[in-house]
Amino acid sequence: MTTTTTTSVTFAGHVFDVEVDQDFAVEQRTHLHSFVPEAALAPPCGRLTSIRIRHNRELFADRTARLEAVQSRCVEPFRGEPYLRSRVGDVDWWRPHPRSHLSKDHLYAHDSTGRLHIVLHPDAHRGERYLLRIIREVVMRCGEDRGWTAFHAAAASIDGHGVLIAGPTAAGKTTVLAALACHRRADLVASDRAMLTQNAADVIGVPLSIRIAGGTLSSLTPREALPPHRVLPRTFGTDQKASCTPRDFAAAFAAQVREGAPLRLTLLPRLRDDDSPLGIQRLHGATARAELAAACCTPDDEDWQHPWFVCRSRSVEGLRAQADQVLDELAAKVPVFRVTAGVRTPHLLERLADTVARRLS
Repeated sequence: MTTTTTTSVTFAGHVFDVEVDQDFAVEQRTHLHSFVPEAALAPPCGRLTSIRIRHNRELFADRTARLEAVQSRCVEPFRGEPYLRSRVGDVDWWRPHPRSHLSKDHLYAHDSTGRLHIVLHPDAHRGERYLLRIIREVVMRCGEDRGWTAFHAAAASIDGHGVLIAGPTAAGKTTVLAALACHRRADLVASDRAMLTQNAADVIGVPLSIRIAGGTLSSLTPREALPPHRVLPRTFGTDQKASCTPRDFAAAFAAQVREGAPLRLTLLPRLRDDDSPLGIQRLHGATARAELAAACCTPDDEDWQHPWFVCRSRSVEGLRAQADQVLDELAAKVPVFRVTAGVRTPHLLERLADTVARRLS
């Protein structure tokens, strides 16, 4: 019988019991806890999700062979990552599509009791990272049920004041986040997905790695917890970025990972690859709302295209109405600023941080 160990963690008020094979427990626990918030925890939702992680060569080979022998269909729950979905008995399985870029070293499953499973090949490269995929989706579905609304956004907390940094990919969200952490010792709340509670009162982080471009890293004083920038291109907007965990990012600036903060300010960065001067403009009314709506991920997320491990319990129409209400509240109650600048502007990070801090004072 395989020896296992169980760890209980909480994200966004949702409890996860994670049972792991003993020979993989240290790697999985270390990675998992590097995402766990340290302060300002969200109120509990009263739910628990159980996840079982197997790290076994024979089991992986057996389940893979069984799945290859049954009918399957291609699904793409996450943009650019197609899987084959199969049903064996009362268990739903997902395995990477053979023609995808995904490593063929993991399987996901969902059984009739609601328990979620990950089966790993023992030679899986960084197999510990697959757990966070499940946790992220559960957090987002649970948040929807609680009346929260997701945004394509980073978020920080400066002296307890929440700052939402919203915008599309390559808008400069992580650059602004790094500026606030480096020059205002801002706590990290979220890096790429954030949820707003009802009435846009608080911002809550969704656990994700922080992906930092070489140009942003090169503007920071070398810090032990952050990856080096030397191996990355410094071209603004490039897809090639370094990745670090929330705890490592926060530790690099002697800050913390906070789960939430009362929302006080919204920034819409639009950084460009030039030396244009820093500018900040407050947006009002319909203009502010339209820009915020473009960054809203409820119910339509450009990355999580379809519910995966957890089915939605609310209709798309109901979620859209919920998001509309939050957008109305956000545009009406929270100051919204468009921030423009060229990434080649001297001392950009420090100037960004000073500009944001003045709007909070």
